[in-house]
Parts: sequence; C-alpha cells; structure tokens
Amino acid sequence: MNATNVFLDILKSAITQTECDNLDGLDTDVWIQVYDISQKQQLSPLIYQQIFSNPSFLESDPEFQNFWKMDTIDQAGNQVRKSILFLMLSDKMRQNGLTPLVVKGIVCRNLYPNPDLRTSNDEDLFIPREQFQKMDEFLRNEGFMRDELIEGKDYQEVPYKNLSNGLYLELHMNLFAQESGAYGHFNELFADAFDTCIETEIQGSKVLTLNVREHFLYLVCHSLKHFLHSGFGIRQACDMIYFAKNYHDQFDWEEIRSVMREYHMEAFAMNVLDIGVCYLGISWEEMGLTKPYDIDIDCTALLDDMLDGGIFGQNDMNRVHSANITLNAAEHEKASAASGIAASLFPDKEYMKTNYDYARKYPFLLPAAYIQRILKYLLKRKKTGQNTGEKSSTQIGMERVKLLEKYKIVDK
Repeated sequence: MNATNVFLDILKSAITQTECDNLDGLDTDVWIQVYDISQKQQLSPLIYQQIFSNPSFLESDPEFQNFWKMDTIDQAGNQVRKSILFLMLSDKMRQNGLTPLVVKGIVCRNLYPNPDLRTSNDEDLFIPREQFQKMDEFLRNEGFMRDELIEGKDYQEVPYKNLSNGLYLELHMNLFAQESGAYGHFNELFADAFDTCIETEIQGSKVLTLNVREHFLYLVCHSLKHFLHSGFGIRQACDMIYFAKNYHDQFDWEEIRSVMREYHMEAFAMNVLDIGVCYLGISWEEMGLTKPYDIDIDCTALLDDMLDGGIFGQNDMNRVHSANITLNAAEHEKASAASGIAASLFPDKEYMKTNYDYARKYPFLLPAAYIQRILKYLLKRKKTGQNTGEKSSTQIGMERVKLLEKYKIVDK
C-alpha cells in the first residue's frame, strides 16, 4: 500500500469519524512519507489524531513517533492560541463599531470535529472600503504591522502581522483582484455581501460572515482562483465538502448550480465534491445532491493535481511559474499553446516588478528583466532536454490547461 493511499484512507477516517483499521504492515519509511504528504497539505495534526494509537504506527520508529507527536502538539497548540486571540480581537472590533466579515479560516475550522487540528496560516477579513482607514488605525494600535501604502492607490487587499503574538490577517476590500481578467468578475457574486451577511457563534464569540449561500460560492471561487494559479490542496476540498454537508439544507442547489454554470465553475465544483464521495466517505445524499449525470464526473485527475501541488500548488517552483499560462487560458476562456507560452515569457509589468526587485526599483530596467526571464527559460528548456526528469513551467502549464479544459473552465 503506497503512502498516498494510506494518507487518503486516514483522511477518510478523520472526515467520517471512523476507525482506520487497514494499516497493517506499514514500515517507518511509509509513515514518514505519509507525514510529508500531510505536511504539504497542512493536515498533519488531523492525520496524527487518527493514527497515534494505531498498532502499525506504534511499531514504527519511536523517535519518528515522538517527532510527529510534538509537531502536532506545537501546531494544534499554536492554532488554539491564535484562535482565542483572533476571537478576542474580533470582539474588540465589534465594540469599536467595525463590522468585518470573517471568511474561510476560523469559520471553516468550526465545521470540523476538532477545529484546531485543521490549522490556518491567517484569517481573512472582508470590509466595506469606507471602513479601511478606521480599521487600519485600529489594527496598528493593536500592534499590527503592514507595508507602507502608496498614496492614492486603491488597495484591494492589505496584509497585517502582529509580531508580538504571531497573528496574521488579510484585510480585503474586494474578495478577488478586480483587475484579474481570469477571476476579477467573481466579485459580482458578492456585491450584496454586507447587506445579506449573517452572525454566527464560534467558541462563544459572535462574528459576522457571509450568508451560507455566498460562503459556499466563495469557497468554490477561492479554490478555483488558486487552481487557475498553480493549484490548491485537499484541505480546501474538505472545507467545501464539510460546508455542503452541514449547510446544504439552507441553500437551493439548483440556483447555485445555475450560477456556477454561468461562471464556468459547475463541473469544477461538482468534481471537488465527488472527491468526497469517491475518496472521503461522504455520499451525494449527505451533501443534499443526487449525482449530477449531466456533468462529466471524473475527479481523479483533479485529486492528483491537488496531491502533486500541495496546499497552494507550491511544491515545485516551476509549477508556481506556470500560473501565467493557466491564467492566460482562463482570461481568454480558451486554451492556446502559443499564447500560453507568450504569457509565461511576457507576464504583465506588475508580475515582473514583483519578481525582479531591480525592475521595481528602476522601471527603466524592465526590458532587462524580460531578457533575463527569456534566457532563464531557454536554459531551463535546455536542461530539461538533457533528461533531468524535471518538467519546465511551460510543460506543467500546458498540462494544467488540459485540466481547465477537462472541467469546462475554458473551451478547447
């Protein structure tokens, strides 16, 4: 039994809250591989909780067992601390007349049987743009730091970090980058978010969040955004599956499917849910659906992409750089090898300034940055041609464009 199948079986037992009893005869090397996979998917505390008393795991190397145990205690304990700190901060925001909507993060964690075993790197807050100045002042008074802002620029997202307690927040004025031709239009789906928001209770604190219908759509859109870049992990799929399982009776599936169809994400979303059916022990009925036979359901390629890319598709830097190709295909709603390669070699100026410091500091050097990028591409292509076994960003990008075609996100 290979490590990937072991990981999926354990995850299935965690999602369904059942015993995982088919792990006999696994050696330490396999358990180490399972740990590595779970780390890349940011699910190792959840996985450890399922196997710490399993006889096969207890026969593995004691030092490795202790390492995973201490790592789980560290990650879960840190999440408990950050969750408490965030909810205290959220209460204080409300007391100061600030009304951010909490999205993903702690709201999704609250769906899990053991919320703090599903860790998060940050918390996302969605605010009306007119509250930004007051929110910015509040966060800075609470010890949060941010980069210097450019005067006159309309920011859509500003990250804040509190160096004293480790809390990291992303403050959104738009849920998606408005200028993105690939997914900027997703913002249309949340135009009334502040008028239709709901209040939910998490660990004794009341927070504002998107209504159930919009929150599910947001999880789909957010996962698709990452899929269009370099990928997303199985943790996000679990969030969507749990959300559908817990809240499907509070929204109209036919209406949501109609909206997703209009935005070219229905086949994608249904195949994500099918991962829950095929691999994680959740039935269509538990999610309030019958299997959609009007859609090509084949989730294996999608699952393989998740496992290959890790939590945000960042296991491989070539994969990260391939995002220009997939984003180009999504923006033009059609796959093209020539335009995909051109997009990879000649990304927009903002991308170049972000990835080449000298082009940001000295814009007149932007042509030199493009030349450097092309030379790097040619060198990488030459090495790949010498049987290094490593795929170039162009190869990865064009292979992933085929996934966009498969799940009807772009036309062939």
